[in-house]
Amino acid sequence: MIAQPTSSISNKILARDVLTGRDADILYDIWSPGVAAAIWTRRCDDDFERWIDNIPEACLPEIRTVVPVHLAEAAAIAACDQAKIPAGPELDMLTGDIAALALMLAKALNTRRVRIRLDVASDVMCPKFHQDNVQARLLCTYRGAGTQYVPLGFEADPKRIRSVPRGAAALFRGAASQGGEQTGLLHRSPSVDPKDGARLLLVIDPAD
Repeated sequence: MIAQPTSSISNKILARDVLTGRDADILYDIWSPGVAAAIWTRRCDDDFERWIDNIPEACLPEIRTVVPVHLAEAAAIAACDQAKIPAGPELDMLTGDIAALALMLAKALNTRRVRIRLDVASDVMCPKFHQDNVQARLLCTYRGAGTQYVPLGFEADPKRIRSVPRGAAALFRGAASQGGEQTGLLHRSPSVDPKDGARLLLVIDPAD
């Protein structure tokens, strides 16, 4: 579900702005004029980070599912049970957060069903800058380096490349966004530092 940018750009107005804020409501500004991404710049709890960093790669939970938004937490709990992760407050934080972010995306995009992926990656998943062929996609890195982004046309300029902080929730407009604007922002997976271990990335898309 990746739409690679082409050399020809449509006559639509390009949205390039990236909004950042410490309030979760920033995510609902994704359809504001000119906005290509909205980033809720929160950070993970220190105990949670230590907990998830110490989980062996083979035991990290993975998810590939489409569910009604009210079943997002149940899907996350089932994935963690399958990975045999012991119960505890940090596990509750993870499953509860996945559910909360799924609900935020559902409200922002007015959808009832969501596609949830929880990816474990020891290699770079999407090394090239791209746009996703969806209306919008929510990304949150629980472990490892955050997603990188850059304005369209500046992919070769390292000074223009920025990173979503670990733990932040970033909602990116996709190539299939509706309205008179086309997203002018690209993103990619960062390189994986072996000392950090596998990356754990949450991806949520609308599924209606």
